[in-house]
Amino acid sequence: MSGAFNNDGRGISPLIATSWERCNKLMKRETWNVPHQAQGVTFASIYRRKKAMLTLGQAALEDAWEYMAPRECALLILDETACILSRNGDPQTLQQLSVLGFNDGTYCAEGIIGTCALSLAAISGQAVKTMADQHFKQALWNWAFCATPLFDSKGRLTGTIAWRVRLSKLPQLICR
Repeated sequence: MSGAFNNDGRGISPLIATSWERCNKLMKRETWNVPHQAQGVTFASIYRRKKAMLTLGQAALEDAWEYMAPRECALLILDETACILSRNGDPQTLQQLSVLGFNDGTYCAEGIIGTCALSLAAISGQAVKTMADQHFKQALWNWAFCATPLFDSKGRLTGTIAWRVRLSKLPQLICR
């Protein structure tokens, strides 16, 4: 479990280690299957149900993107089931993610894509960062993910906002 270390090198992150244990029982690290995707009426229904969250989230992400340009990253909004509802960002980065199957409607639950900030933020209820070999699936080792859960006024999880960048671009983003 080489990737289960905290990003600061202090040792194994319990959140990531526990996720790896669950994933190890369900899937193989080397195998990548394109994640299941909600389409058509199903996706339209999910999208409609989350319209208020999307309106606020998209406005915030569009403003953030203005200040981030010309950064090679992607900003995502997911619902409480880790279904991608909206993607914004660098067209080339979005295309690279699309090749892996990360499109509108894609389910990014831990049981589907393995250990990743996209699902861990919802599971833990806190902001999470995963990068390189902290991801269970080797197909994600070239990526860094940061995600934070969104809660409604009653404290219920309503979704996640996430940021994704190719690992090779990370130093450029941090240094600017």
